[in-house]
Amino acid sequence: MTIAKPIADRRLQLHNSRMRAFYIFPTFEMYGREDDQTSATIGLIADLVADCLRRGGDTFQRAVVWADPGMELGGTFHEDIALPHVFDLSNDEALRDWLRKSVDPNQVGGGDVRSMATCRCATFGYDGQAILCLRHEDDAPVSPDPSLVIVEERPDLINDSDWFDGSIRN
Repeated sequence: MTIAKPIADRRLQLHNSRMRAFYIFPTFEMYGREDDQTSATIGLIADLVADCLRRGGDTFQRAVVWADPGMELGGTFHEDIALPHVFDLSNDEALRDWLRKSVDPNQVGGGDVRSMATCRCATFGYDGQAILCLRHEDDAPVSPDPSLVIVEERPDLINDSDWFDGSIRN
């Protein structure tokens, strides 16, 4: 007789009851494009993520970028020697600028953002996607323009990965 399955099921239920994941993505391929539609889409996604992270007056966002000693931030690094560089994003302009860099597939910079107070967080794909983790009681994000940006609730992104810790299990 094994009890591993019921324990795993209960942990999954507890995990699901605390946080919800949303996949926010452009309706078109943005990589290699620098036009008004791409710029508007990057702005929409960045603003949508910022508004979700800031709900209820939460201004405790931080980002961590790892780099080998003496190397530029945002490049390849080695786990055993890399050092963390913490960025305070409590200023609204700093957060929105960071998010625009994170969403823009044609620019280097940005990266994962996490709230120190609420555990809300965002990570980003390479093609303009944002993956947003919100508290269960938070309202779901809604695309301000579905012709440019789509929002899907994706609980599998929490259960099947460590997206919000910067790595994928499977």
